[in-house]
Amino acid sequence: MNILIAIGHPAQVHNFRIVSDQLKRKGHEVFWLASKKDISDYLLKAYNIDYTELKRPHGGVVSKVSTLIKNVWITIRVIRRNNIDIVVSRVNPGVVLASFLLRKKQIGLSDTEVAGFYDLAFSKFLNSFITSTSFEKTLRKDQIRINANIELFYLHPNYFKGNKDEVFRLLNIPEKEPFVIVRYVSNNAYHDLGTKFISNDKKIEFVKQVSKYARVFISSEEKLPVSLQKYEIKFPYEKVHEVMKEAMLFYGESATMASECAIMGVPAIYVNAQSRGYTNDEQRYGLLYYYKTDEKSQLLSINKAIELLNKGNLKEEMRLRQRDFMKSKIDPVAFLVWFIENYPESKRIMKENPD
Repeated sequence: MNILIAIGHPAQVHNFRIVSDQLKRKGHEVFWLASKKDISDYLLKAYNIDYTELKRPHGGVVSKVSTLIKNVWITIRVIRRNNIDIVVSRVNPGVVLASFLLRKKQIGLSDTEVAGFYDLAFSKFLNSFITSTSFEKTLRKDQIRINANIELFYLHPNYFKGNKDEVFRLLNIPEKEPFVIVRYVSNNAYHDLGTKFISNDKKIEFVKQVSKYARVFISSEEKLPVSLQKYEIKFPYEKVHEVMKEAMLFYGESATMASECAIMGVPAIYVNAQSRGYTNDEQRYGLLYYYKTDEKSQLLSINKAIELLNKGNLKEEMRLRQRDFMKSKIDPVAFLVWFIENYPESKRIMKENPD
């Protein structure tokens, strides 16, 4: 088959790159559509993925409508030129509408409940809509649920092993030195608009307290206070998961990175006004700790970080919790490859006999 994968965010490169590789090994042709958001272009090039560019709006209703129309046209041309059989995306509006207009089979995935408007509006045009069992909304009667987080598409032990030696070389620290990964985000994403984030004084307080127990490395979309800029992390973006796997702790506002660490057995402290179904699921297994962004909660999150770093058996405890978590999950790459190759029979099976 000729399969089109469409992405709109850097994390979605990871979401689909192993699926793409597996499909190509089975003899299928895979084509990519991608917008140049943040480091998407860097990651696609790092993984040797050729793609056709989707446009991005510059803000405002007029720009959004104009960009939507352009992306519909770009997608139509790619589908026709490459005789695409099936389209896979994370509910990308322009791609979804173009595929619907051309009556192409299309599969959409989602894991973010707070992206409600886009998913609710555009999932209706999909042939199949797939979410995790932890997804806390039902947007379609025929919604397909699987026992797997999106992050398991690239961090499942079947595909991700890590590289401990390279990590400490990249960070330029001794191998046994404990370190913490911190991530601060901007509020540019649609689902983050109006959200309160960690205050600068609490960011400074966190580093002051945690530096007593571990080296701190910060990744931030927003400009850091001057006193924290020396902690900003610099290494190849495609190595981020190897680095996170060796951390003692994750702390930050990114649900994706918190989830990535949690499923690798690294305790994650997620501080955000909005939780996610998958972070709630990981919290039930004791892999993640969720705090809101009011003053009291921010202080509690710092105290929790210090408490965890002072636990002598932290790594072993997390390893056991991770093992229990993984026992309840499937390999989503194997699932999606099967689902695509056997579509639409696979949809019937998932509705009649999902076990």
